[in-house]
Amino acid sequence: MTGLQIGPFAFATDRLAFLAGAMVFFLGVHLLSRRQSRRAQIRDWALPAAGTWLLTARAGYVIQHWEVFSTHPVDMLKLWQGGISAGAGFAGLAAIAALAVLRQPRAVAPLLGAALAGGLASQMVLQMPRDDDRPRLPPTAYATLQGAPVRLDDRSGQPLVLNLWASWCPPCRREMPMMMEVAETLEGAEMIFANQGETQAQVAGFLDTLNLGAGPVSLDPTSSLMRRFEALGLPATLFFDASGTLTDMHFGEISRAELMSQIATLRDTAP
Repeated sequence: MTGLQIGPFAFATDRLAFLAGAMVFFLGVHLLSRRQSRRAQIRDWALPAAGTWLLTARAGYVIQHWEVFSTHPVDMLKLWQGGISAGAGFAGLAAIAALAVLRQPRAVAPLLGAALAGGLASQMVLQMPRDDDRPRLPPTAYATLQGAPVRLDDRSGQPLVLNLWASWCPPCRREMPMMMEVAETLEGAEMIFANQGETQAQVAGFLDTLNLGAGPVSLDPTSSLMRRFEALGLPATLFFDASGTLTDMHFGEISRAELMSQIATLRDTAP
């Protein structure tokens, strides 16, 4: 499973896991602080504990991908793109628990219990079964802004990063300049931007507005790729090995660090 759709709302699996963990943590804090004698002690530490976990989890992820973040430091602040290290987060949580031991020891056990419940909830979401029948790229030719159609399944021994997008989609508009920049210097893999459901004039006008040029953009006016790969919404970034088989999918705006990490994985699996 790459995500979950609830009515008009769609959640990528990693973000859903984070939300589930946070909800269970604060629910646990609420239930464990029902006793009047413990209420103030536990609740006083709940937000600092959650904030420490988030900051250290993000810091751990930044350190793991420092080569990318060192050249684009502003990306560290883009928390909406995802990117955390759970292990680093729990190390930070252990530190604040140690501080709580010194100041209000009775609050430690309930906080750690709520944190454990939240961690288990996150892991349950992340471990939801995935479809083992991985789809392949279609043997279909798609028109491009440069004239000649492109066959996505014609890999020529190279992996593919396929970005599904539309000009009306705010996250697509935010990530497009970064992804186009990566595509210009990409080696060992190919990147194609498949517009979903718009006309050539709409796509060309949008790219001109952002001064992005034509680039490796293909047109899918019937949104057939969204249906084929069951994308919950846009943007969706799909990663294919050199045989044209889907290996992973990122739903929602992708960070430069995650994009480069996935591309490195594709290169490692290339023949």
